[in-house]
Order: sequence, then structure tokens, then C-alpha cells
Amino acid sequence: MKNPESFLQSLGLTQTESTVYLAGLSHNGTNAQALAKQTGIKRPTVYYALETLMQKGLVTKKGVGNRRVYSMTSPENLKTFVDAQISEMQTKKQSLDGFVETLLKQQGVVTPTSSVSHYEGIEGVKLVVEEALYCKSRHWDILAPKKNFFSEFDAEYAKYYLDARKRRRITSRSLWEKVGGKSSVSREVIAERQPRYLPEVMSGRFQSVMILFDDRVLFISSYKSLSAILIQSDEMHQFLLAMFDGLWAGAEKIG
Repeated sequence: MKNPESFLQSLGLTQTESTVYLAGLSHNGTNAQALAKQTGIKRPTVYYALETLMQKGLVTKKGVGNRRVYSMTSPENLKTFVDAQISEMQTKKQSLDGFVETLLKQQGVVTPTSSVSHYEGIEGVKLVVEEALYCKSRHWDILAPKKNFFSEFDAEYAKYYLDARKRRRITSRSLWEKVGGKSSVSREVIAERQPRYLPEVMSGRFQSVMILFDDRVLFISSYKSLSAILIQSDEMHQFLLAMFDGLWAGAEKIG
């Protein structure tokens, strides 16, 4: 494992923030003077680091008499901090796409209105799923067989995927293959994914997952094949969304 301070810096913390954060984790609550003594960093610099760590959601502050007591938040909040950075970068990338298109038009270059990207292997599929998780709309329309990439993957990634969906607050309409009768579905899943069963005539006839989001259509193969295709096209998205709506209207509600 990387040196903890180096790892925190790779996530976007400064050297001072990393040192102060790690030192603070050993206390239920502490003050800047104690942290300065523990780390060897000047107290004004510690104060500044604590303030910036608060802005990043990694420190809380409360007053106890005339003292200010600082507590490091759970290391789980580092995930939220990284998620916020990824979301910000996605927003910048989307703005950059529009800016580049404007510049190309000024040059007289005609940009394509659609694109198709292919992804191979586990890491390729994970990469394109990450793009879907950071969609602008935070909504998916998803059609999935009972056995699919997500249900067959290892438990560690499955947990990451489900946690990421919750953190990103991805809502969805889900059409599921109906195989072997009805399954027990929790109220939480019903609220988040609005699942419905596809007509039985479709059972056993497809293996890939389809996810519609923003102006994109994502196809993910079975775990056995491990590949994905991402189509960016408003026209194709609208066409497949109309097909999805037709299936949705006739699908069997769950719960």
C-alpha cells in the first residue's frame, strides 16, 4: 500500500492537509495547538489546513467554551470528496466539449452529431459504467436479463457499483427479465429503480444490458463476453427510448 500521506495527496489533498488529517484521526476531538505540536507544523498553517479540510467535508468544528475543537470525519467521506471532484471534472469536460465544438465551427469544421465507442474487457466495461454513473440527468432507463454483468461480477465491485449509484442518487426505470417466477424485491430497490417485469415472451432471448441516459445508449454484454458499446446520438437515444416506453407501458409492476 502507498504511504498514507502520499495516497491522500494523490486524491487531491495538499501535503499539509494530509498530515493534519491523519494526525487528527487519532483523536475524538482536538485543537490546532495540539495538532501543531503533534505534526511540527506551525499553528497558523494548521488552522488554515483545518479550514480547507472543512470545506472538503473532512473536518467538523464546534465550540467548547473558549476553545475550538476539531474532529476528523469518517474516512468514508474521502469517497464523497473524490466523487465531488469527478463530478466537477465531468462538468468541465461537458463544457469543454461544447467549447471545442464552437471553436471548430468557427474554423469551418463540421463536427459529427453521433459517435460509437467500443470497450473490451473488465476494465473497459468498468470505465464506461463510470461514465454512465456520472451522467448529467442522474437517471437511467435500463433493460436487463436476470443474469447480467452486474449480477455476475465479484462482490467487491458490486458493492462499489451499488454504493456509487446511491451516492450519485441515480434514479431509474428498470425492465427485468422474468425467469422462474417472481423474486422478492425490497422496498428500497422498488423506490430507487421502479422495476417491472418484461413480457414472458422475451425470457431467455437476450443476454445484454441496455442503459439509456442523457443522449447516449449503452449496451453491456454478458459477463462471459465482457464488452460494451456506447452510442452517443440523440436520434438513436430517442428511438430506443420510444421502444423502452412501449415496453414499460405493458410491463408487469413489481411490489
